[in-house]
Amino acid sequence: MAKKNSFLFNPLNALKDFNRLREILTVLASHGFGQIIAEIEKGETTLGKIIASYGLKYKDSETPITTLAVRTRLVFQDLGPTFIKFGQILSTRPDLIPDNFTEELKKLQDNVPPFGFEEARALIESELKISLSDVFSKFDENPIGTASIGQVYRALLKSGEPVVIKVQRPNVRRIIESDIDLLLLLARILESRISQFKNIDLTGIINEFHKAIIQELDYLNELRNSLKFTAAFKDTLEIVIPRVYREFSTKKILTMEMIKGVKLNHAHEIGSDPKILVRIAIQAVLQMVFENGFFHADPHPGNIFALPGDRLAFLDLGMVGRLDEAMRYRLSDLILSLLSRDVEGVSRALLQMGSRKGKIDFREFTLDVGSTMDKFIGLAIEDIHFSEILRDLIDGARKHQIKIPNDYTMMGKALLTVEGLGRELVPDLNIEEEVRPFIKKLVYMRFSPSRIGSSLFKRVVDLYHWSNDLPSHVMTILDDLQSGNLKVQVEQADRVKSLENIEKIIGKLTAAMIVCSLIVSSALFITFSPGEYKIFGFPITLVLGLIGYFAAGLFGLKLLKAVINSEE
Repeated sequence: MAKKNSFLFNPLNALKDFNRLREILTVLASHGFGQIIAEIEKGETTLGKIIASYGLKYKDSETPITTLAVRTRLVFQDLGPTFIKFGQILSTRPDLIPDNFTEELKKLQDNVPPFGFEEARALIESELKISLSDVFSKFDENPIGTASIGQVYRALLKSGEPVVIKVQRPNVRRIIESDIDLLLLLARILESRISQFKNIDLTGIINEFHKAIIQELDYLNELRNSLKFTAAFKDTLEIVIPRVYREFSTKKILTMEMIKGVKLNHAHEIGSDPKILVRIAIQAVLQMVFENGFFHADPHPGNIFALPGDRLAFLDLGMVGRLDEAMRYRLSDLILSLLSRDVEGVSRALLQMGSRKGKIDFREFTLDVGSTMDKFIGLAIEDIHFSEILRDLIDGARKHQIKIPNDYTMMGKALLTVEGLGRELVPDLNIEEEVRPFIKKLVYMRFSPSRIGSSLFKRVVDLYHWSNDLPSHVMTILDDLQSGNLKVQVEQADRVKSLENIEKIIGKLTAAMIVCSLIVSSALFITFSPGEYKIFGFPITLVLGLIGYFAAGLFGLKLLKAVINSEE
């Protein structure tokens, strides 16, 4: 069985569940994936012999003609909770699977029967180590929501607060981990036999799912997310984050405040203005993305409730995305270039946001970026879907072998969702005008004098540490050179000339070390100048620091000239 956070695969545990394995293969066969079973049966492996003994009948020609994506969704739907959740998570990961698969898997719905109240009671009392009646004065035995991982109940605390309780489905973790073991087993066999599966890294996708589902199975993650969002919006009266009760929550139980509200398009029923609420919702998501770097990854209409007094509540905080400071700065570069219609700037920003898998034709990539941006040039404001263009740019980068971190994808999806929600109620919504103030604030923070000073000081400290390490590295190279252990791959046949080149390199390294030492020592002289001794009215340490900078400049220019001459 797969263990938490290890993602290790144990075939012995996987093979224990023969009945589940047979069920998976039967469903695959019924939806036209007989080739997969045939490939597994071919080998002389233990698994191949076991599957052959099942005597499964499969004829792909008898399968109704439909797309591969549709048949994949039907397989997931028929195989139950683990696979439904797998498909739902994959539908949010266009970086892992093609677009037609993500669109099809979005149709997956939790279609599982509720488990009994007695099981829920037993789990709650076992987790909280207290009787249900000692915590709640009322507890509705009928769940108000049922999903593949758990279900939700309404209750009233002894203190009088109405709450909802998320209760995890009994044994769901064991079932999911067992299914993941089987998935990994099948994936590794298929990757070794069918090249198409190897190219899409099927085992990598399953491991990504494992990471996501392990996070979701721990309800304390959602509790911590709620606390973070509460702290982020503590001064924003228009935003409500449901209160969570730590004392009545565990990894399998989550107790939170009951929110009584309506969907945004019914806001007028409680006396709230939908147009005002749309602006509040967009401002809140933009604050999450650009200021907090911690955002709700799925702000669809069912997760945003309108409350009386033009207030909004964000619900279901289990799925979140994170953008650190550097990622937000790169995102601001992208959006600034996008707003100014700078195609080359957008291309460069996308390259900085991701990592390259191979050689990239920048000219061709820029042409594709320009083609994407042409979608909104000349259009009226109400016809420009800013978030959709942002998402298309990120997706397009992946087609050019630029790996974009998934948090950017989640951010694009969140912005697209909230923009789409806003346009339903405010057709002439101008998302660009909403984004601009956040980008300006981020740019100001990035280039503020205090941050630049802090960054420069950090670079000086890094340079100081590097200069301390450099002598030992140079001595190691010299020792290896003297002992004959230094190996340099060269194309020149003349060994003497090669040694001369090595000596020149070492000489330049030594000169570079001297220049760095002068820069660091001069910076320290200037930074920590006591001012006790002066020359012509200036502290002597300041004068020495400036002399050091001047000497470093001369040495640096001479070294640069030597490098240029050697390249010529």
